[in-house]
Amino acid sequence: MIVVLLFKRMKMSLLNDLAEEFNQDTILFIGSGVSVPAGLPSWWKLVSWLKDYIYELGGNVETADIFLEEDSLINAASALTSQLSGLGKSLGDFFNDDERCDIFRSAVPKEIHDLIVQLPTSSIISPNYDLLLEKTYEAAGRKIQVVHKGDGEQLNSIMRNKLKSYIYKYHGCITTPERIVLDFKQYNAEKHGLSIDMECLKNLIQTKTFVFIGAGLEDPDFNHVRDYLIHVAQSPNIEFWAFMKNCERKVNHYKQEFGINLISYSVEDNDHSDLLNKIQELLFEISNVDERKANAVEFVVPAIGATDRVSGMLRKTLVQANEEVIPLDEQILGFVAFFDTVEKEECFRYLNVHKGSDLDEVSNRIDYLVQRKLLKATDHFLLPVKESYSAEAAERVEDDIMEYLMENKNG
Repeated sequence: MIVVLLFKRMKMSLLNDLAEEFNQDTILFIGSGVSVPAGLPSWWKLVSWLKDYIYELGGNVETADIFLEEDSLINAASALTSQLSGLGKSLGDFFNDDERCDIFRSAVPKEIHDLIVQLPTSSIISPNYDLLLEKTYEAAGRKIQVVHKGDGEQLNSIMRNKLKSYIYKYHGCITTPERIVLDFKQYNAEKHGLSIDMECLKNLIQTKTFVFIGAGLEDPDFNHVRDYLIHVAQSPNIEFWAFMKNCERKVNHYKQEFGINLISYSVEDNDHSDLLNKIQELLFEISNVDERKANAVEFVVPAIGATDRVSGMLRKTLVQANEEVIPLDEQILGFVAFFDTVEKEECFRYLNVHKGSDLDEVSNRIDYLVQRKLLKATDHFLLPVKESYSAEAAERVEDDIMEYLMENKNG
């Protein structure tokens, strides 16, 4: 009983921690498990449908049967898709011709989709082909941009933080079935290639808080991100969370080895209702965090109007981090927050050429701000943390930045 109580307390602590980290920039990775309650096929069933389709066309499915017996689904899918061209068909034809695939278009959202839409972010990545999330956002009266695999313009907007309300369907979508990723060759090319899709995913992993919902520990997409984390786990920016079924014994291992926070939920007889409970608890904790922050601001500055309550948060934050206010830190945070996302070279140019700061000192202060989680960074870009002090920092340096931009324009 004591062990059970301790574990329940640890799970609540994890939900509390996630609620503290959760913000409008958090990225939800929505796996296939979220679609199953709406009647969508599991990956195993989908590959079986493809096998039936090819068999009816007169194709050879013996190799696929062997792989299916071994639960090697991606190899089974590869064996099947290699048959299509010889039969004068494509993967797009399968999704269009097989009536069972209509479910990807016609499925109706369930309670879990409604809960996901209530989370305070609308940045979503999903390998799912269906339209369930799009329908849920539409029913809620919220606009969201669907970004398809290989859409360079939209993906660049995501990386530069210009597009924040999106569903990025990097394995394709039923609306463009000819571009769906299903077999090993496609998946391997996507995973190890130098595509804009992989560049975008790696950029986001390093700069955003990630929350997986509906994926399993053996899910190839989850494992791809996990393996990538091994190479960048030293980065102080990485915040990675995953709701996983019955994973209690692996929580400590994943935290120690990969820096991944697993939140376990119970599944018995294929009943996933505890996942709904956990998401509801998360929503409750996020609400508590937001209320506490609002009350804290009210307590510190009770006589100040709502529009001025953030005033002073910048210096208060820097004092907490440094025990003093370093003007260079204010300038760095302000410059990055002003542009929302900015190239490191541009920031160095502004601070060195325009402000006269030493380059080594600028580099050291940026590293320190990133380490203290007051700033985010990738190899080539700097991004603000979405807190009130960032907005205040941008406001403080706005006139100076405008002067800098005019100098560049005229020079």
